[in-house]
Amino acid sequence: MRPYLVRVLSWFGLACFLWSGPADAKRSEIIQIIKGLRVPADEEVDASFYEEVDASFYGEQRREIAAARVRESAQLKKKLSRTKAVNWPMGDCWPADCLGMTPLMLAAERGYSDIVHKHLEAKANPNLRVPRDDSRSRESWPPHGWTARCFARAARKADSEALLVQAGSSGDAACLTEVDFLLAVRTRDVKRASQLGLRAKGKLQPKVLQAAMAQALADQSPGMIRAVEAAGLNPSKDVRVTLFVDSGVDVSMRPGSRIIIIAKTPMMRAVEARDEKKVLVLMKAGESPPTLARLVKFGMTSMVRHQLKAGVSPDNREDGGNTPLIEAASGRNLALVEVLLAAGADVNLPGAGAVTPLLAALRGGKPVELALVERLLDAKADSSKSDGVRTPLMEAASRCLPKAVALLLRKGARWDVLPDGGVGHYEEAVVPRLDCPERVTVQVVRALREGGVPMTPLDAAQLGWLRARARESRMLGPELYAAGLPRPEQEQPKSQPPPIGVR
Repeated sequence: MRPYLVRVLSWFGLACFLWSGPADAKRSEIIQIIKGLRVPADEEVDASFYEEVDASFYGEQRREIAAARVRESAQLKKKLSRTKAVNWPMGDCWPADCLGMTPLMLAAERGYSDIVHKHLEAKANPNLRVPRDDSRSRESWPPHGWTARCFARAARKADSEALLVQAGSSGDAACLTEVDFLLAVRTRDVKRASQLGLRAKGKLQPKVLQAAMAQALADQSPGMIRAVEAAGLNPSKDVRVTLFVDSGVDVSMRPGSRIIIIAKTPMMRAVEARDEKKVLVLMKAGESPPTLARLVKFGMTSMVRHQLKAGVSPDNREDGGNTPLIEAASGRNLALVEVLLAAGADVNLPGAGAVTPLLAALRGGKPVELALVERLLDAKADSSKSDGVRTPLMEAASRCLPKAVALLLRKGARWDVLPDGGVGHYEEAVVPRLDCPERVTVQVVRALREGGVPMTPLDAAQLGWLRARARESRMLGPELYAAGLPRPEQEQPKSQPPPIGVR
């Protein structure tokens, strides 16, 4: 290729970069401003709000929000005046709920009529549509083909929709049909949803039908579930749905439907209400008892004892579900753990996802109880048994649990089961899954070191993370170096290539 042509193409590429980079940044900034906008000063508030908040305090808060809204709107107007990206769709959006949306669409979806007006003044095009991008947005919101007007109607903001119509929005019929169907579902108008769904059957895209079904399930409405299915929802396999409905409510589906609605029985209701007396009465009346795992999950100690005494296996569970011991460990219910172990429960029997009782005791949103972990280990829980991916020692190291780390190592937990060996456990501690105070991270690293976990293999990729943290932290650095992380002065310098021109 000729030199001058190379220079022309290079300058062209640089110009494209300089043009697109700042515009893309401006677009992202605009999206973030819209996402972070406060409730408009004239937004209607539920009357019950006045009953809970002092009127004077409420008035002061509203004034502060209104003032903030003015500042944010001014900032947005300034950015709109400096960018040509007002019509560009979002290629990346976190969370992924605005992929392919323009700032005008997002403002319309949020119901911000003043921001819609500003974008239209900045020459935003109301006729743009969310593009189809099956590789990334097949399951995520928003639906393809929607315009700003459709988002405004979905938000039930007539003022925003009117502005868009005045600006020339057209060709919205297809997405307005989907919006009207969704609105009928959201307002629990089964009759209208049925009529609109049948009229538009075959024209509603799957993600719209999925959103409608999610709403019907949230509303516990058998009638709406039937309406959504009739509109075209066709699951690839059987779906069982359990609803809390009054006795006598019709939960039937059409013949051949893959959606099976199961009404919650009085027994299910009694268990969820933790009404042990009611459960016992229903059992004596002939109702099938719940599984032992379900009784454990809801903490029904008396019923668990009753069932064990009646001969039910302590490992009784539903197919593919968790064992009673796993449910007790997940719920941090040491009393039920003791009851089940005394009845002969298998302390290493895995449940859903190959999780073991010991792993369950180290996971979840509830605080880990060391006494529970110790009791399982005393009962011969395998301290190294993984779910195929993670071991108990990994979980303890990554969840800021120095005492659990020390306990597992004393009980024989192996550090060499990972592909990255010991150094992988140090990385779990230094880059934990939880927000861990640095002093606790130091304690976890010390527990690993004192428990005999070596910093090997030294050529592992994780060493980069460890070196960086050692340099950043005066507290953590000495512990990592004491564990075997090479100090900077000990590392061999990489060989340098000879200078250009030297042979």
